[in-house]
Amino acid sequence: MRNTSAGSEGDPHREGRISRIRVLAKCMSALCMVTAMLLAAGMLAYWFATPAGTLLAQMGVRFERAGGLGLGVRLMGFAVCLIPLGVLIHGLFGARRCFRAFASGRIFSPEAVSGLRTLAIAVAVSTILKPLAGAALSMVLSGGPGGRVLSFNVGSDTLVALIFAGTVAVIAWVMAEAIEIADENAQFV
Repeated sequence: MRNTSAGSEGDPHREGRISRIRVLAKCMSALCMVTAMLLAAGMLAYWFATPAGTLLAQMGVRFERAGGLGLGVRLMGFAVCLIPLGVLIHGLFGARRCFRAFASGRIFSPEAVSGLRTLAIAVAVSTILKPLAGAALSMVLSGGPGGRVLSFNVGSDTLVALIFAGTVAVIAWVMAEAIEIADENAQFV
């Protein structure tokens, strides 16, 4: 594992940059944890505190569900939404591991690369699961006089998220290669 602060004693500019990286990485690590908790709590609150009419309208269901939205339907809706959200939260924990490595000075380390790779894969998988979850939700929430409705939506945000995930995956791959090259070069010294 590489310690980026080694050899930086003579360069005050580099020490300042590393110090800023550490501070920002600590903040980002905490933000990842807080965001993961808020996303889970927010999803729970959304499914159990939002009025039925609002839930149906936001999901594109234009009629009242026969029997309303009882606890079972709300639990099923929460469970369906929790699948892509759970994958995304897993990615946030990977990002947190990466930021913790950065904060401790291990910028080019297997832990940092692994955390970035986890984030990239989780964002990609969550992005792919989100329209599928939306389609499943349309089936769960519909059931009124018009019968079941299947709604499948893919927007530009899906494409942007996939591009982001691919970008982070390539950065993680490049970092892994850089670590391997540095290790090979260190063996010759």
